[in-house]
Amino acid sequence: MTTLDIALSFVISYVAGIVPADCFCNHKSMTEKLELCFKRAVNKWTNNPETQNAVGEHMRKYLPQLKDFIAHKPIGRHPKENDLLRLWAEEILNDTECNTFLLEHEHQIMALKLEEGCITAKEILEDTNNIKAQIEQLRNRGITKSSVYWEQWASGPNRIKLNTNILLAGREKEKQKVIESCNAPCCLYVEATSTKEAIAFVVAAIINESNVLAERAIVATNNETYKDIVENSNGMIFVTDIQENAHYVVSRRHTVILCVCPSDKNNEACTIHLPRLDREGFISSLVGSGVNEAKARSLAVDSARDISVLRNLLGFTDKIPVWQTTENIRLIIPALLLGEWHEEWQGDKDLVESITEKNYDNYIEEITPLLFADEAPLIRIGKIWKIKSPFDLLRQLGSYITSSHLDRFAEVVEWVLQDDDPDAEDKMNEKGLRWWQNKQAFSERIKEGVFQSLTLLSIVPCHIQDNKDWVDCFIENKFKDFDLKRYLTHRHNLQWLVEASPSSFIKFIQDDIKKGSPLLNQIMDVKHKDFSIIGTEIYYTELLFALEALAWDEQYLFDTTYILMHLCSYPNDSNYANKPINTLLSIYRFGLPQTYAPFETRLEILKSCATKHPKTISTLCVLLLKGLSEQVFMPNAHFRWRMRNRKESPNYIPSIPTTHVIAIVQLLLATSEFSVENIKEMVNLSFDNYLRSCRTMFLDAISKYKDKIKGNEEITDCLREKINWHLQYQKSNWALSKEELVPFEKLLSEIESDDILIKNKYLFENFLIKAPDYKDYDNDFLKKNKETREIRAKIIKQIINEKGLDAVWPFAETVKYKEGVANALFDLYGTDIRGEIYKKYCNGDLSKTFVNRYFSSIYSGQGESAYMSMIEELNSISQKHISIILSAPGYQQTLADFASTLNKDVEKEYWEDVNILSCPEEKYGNIIWKLCSVKRYTDILHIIRIKNDENTISTDIKIRVLCEMVTNGAWDILRSHMYEISDILKTISLPKDNTTKSLLLQMEFLIYDNLRHYMNAHEIHLIQEINKEPSLLMEIYALVFKADDGFEEECSQDNTQVKLKLTMANLAYRFIHNYHEVPCSDFSGEVDENALSKYFEELKRLAKQYHRTNIFPMIIGQILGNFRETEDYPSEMFCRFVEHFNDDRIDSEIRCALFNRRGMTTRSPFEGGTIERHHIQTFTKYRDKARYHSPRLTRIFEKLIKEYQQMAEKEDNEAKLLDITN
Repeated sequence: MTTLDIALSFVISYVAGIVPADCFCNHKSMTEKLELCFKRAVNKWTNNPETQNAVGEHMRKYLPQLKDFIAHKPIGRHPKENDLLRLWAEEILNDTECNTFLLEHEHQIMALKLEEGCITAKEILEDTNNIKAQIEQLRNRGITKSSVYWEQWASGPNRIKLNTNILLAGREKEKQKVIESCNAPCCLYVEATSTKEAIAFVVAAIINESNVLAERAIVATNNETYKDIVENSNGMIFVTDIQENAHYVVSRRHTVILCVCPSDKNNEACTIHLPRLDREGFISSLVGSGVNEAKARSLAVDSARDISVLRNLLGFTDKIPVWQTTENIRLIIPALLLGEWHEEWQGDKDLVESITEKNYDNYIEEITPLLFADEAPLIRIGKIWKIKSPFDLLRQLGSYITSSHLDRFAEVVEWVLQDDDPDAEDKMNEKGLRWWQNKQAFSERIKEGVFQSLTLLSIVPCHIQDNKDWVDCFIENKFKDFDLKRYLTHRHNLQWLVEASPSSFIKFIQDDIKKGSPLLNQIMDVKHKDFSIIGTEIYYTELLFALEALAWDEQYLFDTTYILMHLCSYPNDSNYANKPINTLLSIYRFGLPQTYAPFETRLEILKSCATKHPKTISTLCVLLLKGLSEQVFMPNAHFRWRMRNRKESPNYIPSIPTTHVIAIVQLLLATSEFSVENIKEMVNLSFDNYLRSCRTMFLDAISKYKDKIKGNEEITDCLREKINWHLQYQKSNWALSKEELVPFEKLLSEIESDDILIKNKYLFENFLIKAPDYKDYDNDFLKKNKETREIRAKIIKQIINEKGLDAVWPFAETVKYKEGVANALFDLYGTDIRGEIYKKYCNGDLSKTFVNRYFSSIYSGQGESAYMSMIEELNSISQKHISIILSAPGYQQTLADFASTLNKDVEKEYWEDVNILSCPEEKYGNIIWKLCSVKRYTDILHIIRIKNDENTISTDIKIRVLCEMVTNGAWDILRSHMYEISDILKTISLPKDNTTKSLLLQMEFLIYDNLRHYMNAHEIHLIQEINKEPSLLMEIYALVFKADDGFEEECSQDNTQVKLKLTMANLAYRFIHNYHEVPCSDFSGEVDENALSKYFEELKRLAKQYHRTNIFPMIIGQILGNFRETEDYPSEMFCRFVEHFNDDRIDSEIRCALFNRRGMTTRSPFEGGTIERHHIQTFTKYRDKARYHSPRLTRIFEKLIKEYQQMAEKEDNEAKLLDITN
């Protein structure tokens, strides 16, 4: 024990009154010293000043109370008393006489510690036994121990035992407040959607924290018994819904946690409101309680993570909620049938009035109290009213739904279905970007709610009447009215209708197919859009989702498969994975098939469809076999409620029986047409290790057709490539051994062509021959290149020996790598056949690629002098085609000079073909203009960028080249090489010559929309000039906006002029849209106030000159709106400008600029309005700063704050709704 421990033991013993009196015989003043130490400790004690004074002045009266706290171990000492005891012990140690006393009596004090422990243990046992006895006596009178209460609350049917996290997930702060309240007498209110949930939460928090707290905590539900135990116990924690005399209970040194629901009274100052449970924590808790994850996720959605609803869904036996009176049930049933509605839509309110037969406001007045009832069935989020859990509530109240209710509900569904979107087909066919106005009467909320209710009526059993038959009959009749417009209008709710009546939907689709598929033909048509992220749009996704959900049920699997087979017959070039064949693949795959039907059933269905759809079955079998090695799968759509008890999350992928694989291979072989593509697929599959048991089946099947496929290059290339691939990577686990490859090599030898040309064509596919013994071409390049040339020369020699040289020319044109044949001929003959090759080229028998490589090799091997002599020789044969000989070696000064002596067509062709690898710097200018003459702008940009300095290539040349590209309409090159262009422009200083300067500015204006992505604004010459010259800015605005009234310009009748004007207007509009600069500012954003004032004055003058005074406020507002939001924003200068102009139109432009500057936002679905609240904080800071400098600017910021508050509230409500429904 430390000296502090000894001192603390002495203090506790002294307080407890077990220190013998003879200890103080030799220390008469010891008692007084202890009192002084006590007072000093009280002065240092952090507690209420009144408490400090009371305790410090009356130590003798306080010690008995302190003794109670020390001795009552089940309750434990409160933190404040602990602090006081520790401080007292420290003061005793600091006092010399007291310290000496402790040292003299150290052994006695340690003995007293043991004695104190025995006495305390005895007292603890007695008190604990007394409390237990009291609780046992009162158990049946509304008093329950927390541990017992939890056992009763958490235990459900089918051995379900909920754990404490089911109530604590996402409520850590609230839990901590409950625990803190247990450490000192106090009163705390805990509000939840139901009193039962609040009590269970508090109990869970206490049990989860510690057993010590749990021993002190009891649940009290009987008032009289509650009063008795308050008087006869010490330091208890009462969890109760009894609010009477709570403060008296606290005065008795107990903690009271009052559990209430929204309709109960509470003290807001000491109330915690339980938030909705965290989704993932809720699901994890259910999984931990033994619920399958898939079911846990369904329960999370169906219960809206409300504990009372969850207990109902799990089958716990609880009392009927107090709100379920006859009158309230009568009120809630219409809301239950509607599911949800949006009261900002008049159509929704009309439907509420129709189904309730009451005025909307009167009905809302009657139903509003149910929002705050204990275990409320209804919630309201913003303007949306919603049944919390339609599934649970319909199970409880389904028997109360009468035929009268159903008749009114049928009328509502009828109205909702007839609410077609008049623009649905136009939206589907629109290729461009267009904004559409909503012309429908009812909100999407009420539509989804109504369709969900229709589904639930069909699924949830009712003991009084059979709603399923009623729903089936109703939906079957309504499907008869479905045309394209109605399908497009309701396609997002199609799955609810299908879940409500699967048989009606299947009959509807089958009838359409029998009629020639008039509806499906339109739905399955892939639409190509001009403005689309994907490029294509599809309108059958919801149809596929519905079929995926149907396929889970084996009784509908055959019909679903038949329909999907039919849908596979439609051409589909979309970029979406949602395709009928992929849906079939996921349904029938070996691992985790997306249906509850066993493999035998699935196989029989596929066999039955093979007669009518053999190609689709064959394709599906190939995909199934390819998917054997896949380990990651996407789940199919599943109905929300139908078959919900069978829905489970798999923990592993079961092993696939070999018999299943063999059965699918047999089906593939039975349905295959053995086309080239089919056989190639079989070849690829036969190399798969997952199909080793079926390898012989594939090879035998292919061998039956070997006479038919002999010499087929596609098949032999495929087989050869696979063999070489496995030989190349023999050490890999997946590679077949050489022994396993023998049957494949045998098959290849049997089906290879006997024709030497076809047989060796594959050797000329690439730059190097990809043989299996070479893995790293980079390290062995020279060696491999040499070997490749030797092999090819040998093959070409064999061809010549067998078929003659004339056979080589067509062969060279059929192979991919023509240069390989040219190299081989050069290696064999050198320059001996140059004349023959040139003649063949002149006759059109050989390609430029072949001839170019051959003569390039000659130049490299013979040198320039010999090459020039050869040119003279070949020129005598044909001067018209001599440019190919001149351009073959790439740019050479001598050859270029020779080309210039020939006719213009030859020279032009030379500059079109010649490769500019290197040239003297003094020739760059001339070469650039020569390339310009044949519009080789890409090569010019490359040359300029490499030699991007003023001494080599002048600024004038750079500008003129870029302007010529614009003038000649080389827009594709400009767009694809904008990075190089921007690099070139960065090296150009603004020319002093006005003509050159004007060309540069015009060129930058024309390409600005692309250029701005590659250059900073201060680097663009046009922006620099506009920021200095207001006349340029006014010219650009004048291109977009019409003149003032009375000064209208005459419209040209020349279509070319009209088109040019529209083009310039569009370019000017794009420039204005992306111009975010403030004139007269430097790179850091610092604005010269005097210069900007003069700029504005000049703009005002120019606006009158250009007759554009109507847009002057807009221009000023946009410029002011571009002021940077730096640390001193809004600056006093900015405020002065706003007040100086004193124009509402300018203020509006500033507000728009500030709003648009925030741009687009992305957020998580459940984030809410956090982004908007951040903007509110920013604008609040700006408003407060501008308040004393600019009233107009203050109003701008206040308007923005109000707008963002509305947006934040909207985002919050959407997030809450998504959080509840997902």
